[in-house]
Parts: sequence; structure tokens; C-alpha cells
Amino acid sequence: MINIFQIRRKNIPKRREENVMKDVLKGVVTKILTVVVIIVFLGMGVNFGYNKIKPKITHEETSNVKIIKEKLKAAAELNTGNYLCTAVITKADSKRFKKWKIPFTEKSFTVQYDATVKAGIKDLTKADVRQKGKDIIVKLPKVEITGVSIDNDSFKRLDEANNIFNPINIEDLNNAQTELKEEIIEQSKKKGVLKVAKNNAETLITGMLSSTNGDYKIKIEWK
Repeated sequence: MINIFQIRRKNIPKRREENVMKDVLKGVVTKILTVVVIIVFLGMGVNFGYNKIKPKITHEETSNVKIIKEKLKAAAELNTGNYLCTAVITKADSKRFKKWKIPFTEKSFTVQYDATVKAGIKDLTKADVRQKGKDIIVKLPKVEITGVSIDNDSFKRLDEANNIFNPINIEDLNNAQTELKEEIIEQSKKKGVLKVAKNNAETLITGMLSSTNGDYKIKIEWK
């Protein structure tokens, strides 16, 4: 860049000196304005391009997440594990006076039922859904026992010791069924019904939620 203060006054007439200085200043100002204009237009171009792309990505991601949530809502409860068994329970009881058993009032019975334990996800609407790039991450609630059903038609009385002073009644059988359900649940857990339900849930939900056109990939996580 020309240093205007290096122009020697003694070799240039005053008017010519002034013209030279004006030309130099004019050139410097022109260059500065040109650079400023270029920077402004570059900034406008970058901002326009960013705003053009960003809403599109946000809209696509929001749409994908919404679709997944609607599918989960439609599925609601999802049972992916069953445990079938034949269970036997024995009950014995006597009439009591305070803490003392009354003699000759003992009764007992042994009964058998077929039962089914269901395991899975009780409420899929509680799943968290988010998109990260091309991956949609679905964080599912934990797998749990969703129900126990006893087939009353399968009922068999294997043994019975009735008592005229304390006969076996419907309440006794209902209480026996309640205890039987609790035992069956614990037995099904030991047999791995929750693990089976979890593995099946991952496979089933991934297939159910996967994109038909490959827009995204489903990844399953657990709470």
C-alpha cells in the first residue's frame, strides 16, 4: 500500500500533489468498500443457505418422531412373553379361638389348575423417542409381568379332607387361587419369562417401527 506521507513535496507541484493524494485515497476507499460488500454478500448467502436447510431437517425429524409415537400409542400394551404351566396348591386350615386351633375342625385340600403368565410392556406411550441423524432411538419402559390367568375349566381336586364343622367353601378356593398366582409369577421369573419378553419386544418393535423407505434406522434402548 502506498504511504502518502512518503511522497516528496519538493518534486511535485502543490496542485499535482493534491491530485495524487486524492487518487490514492480514492483507491484505498474503493478497495475497502469492495471488501465490505463482498463480506456482506457472503454473510447473507451463508445465512440464507442455513435457514433454507435447517427448517427442512427439523420438519423431517419432527415428522419421523411423531409417526413413531403414533405407532407406539396404537400398540398400547405389548405382550411378548408367555409362560404356560400346570400348578398345584395344597391348603390346610382349622377354626381358631384367638391364637388357638380348635380341635377336630381341620380341613385341607389339594387342587390343580392350568395357568398362563404374560410378560411385556404395559404402556408403550411411556417410551421416549428422539432422532439423532439417521437413527431414531426408542427408549422403552422395563419389561414386567402384565397378567396371570388361571383356567377354571382345568380345575382338578386331587385331595380333600373336609370337615362338617369347618367345610371347604368358595372363599377357600379363591384364596388358594390368589396364592397360586403369586407362586406362578415367581416361578415364571425363575424360568426366564422376562428375558424372553425383552428379547422378543426388541425384535417386534424394531420391525414394527422400521421405515419402509429407509429414511431412518430404529435403535432400541431400555429405561
